Amino acid sequence: MELKGKFGYDDSLDVFGVHGVGGMTGALLTGVFASVGASGLLLGNFSQMITQLEGVVASAVYAAVGTLILGFVINKTMGLKVSESEENIGLDQTQHGEVAYNI
Repeated sequence: MELKGKFGYDDSLDVFGVHGVGGMTGALLTGVFASVGASGLLLGNFSQMITQLEGVVASAVYAAVGTLILGFVINKTMGLKVSESEENIGLDQTQHGEVAYNI
């Protein structure tokens, strides 16, 4: 999660850091520790690790392409971001018609 500042991407809920990295790590470690139904790297089966890696790459490509398509469609229909003036006024007021804080 600390790397997102270095890479400069916006992930306010740390979705990729938690679910993406955690999911990829778990899938790859399945290839290392598998012992029921398949043998993993620790039991001498390197091919299971390759199978897990192929699954992780295929899932990442599928998610990236799907996200890009959805982002393109949303950007062309309703836009991905509010205007700078709406952002300066505050989204509570411009988008929801209410004020969150009476300061």
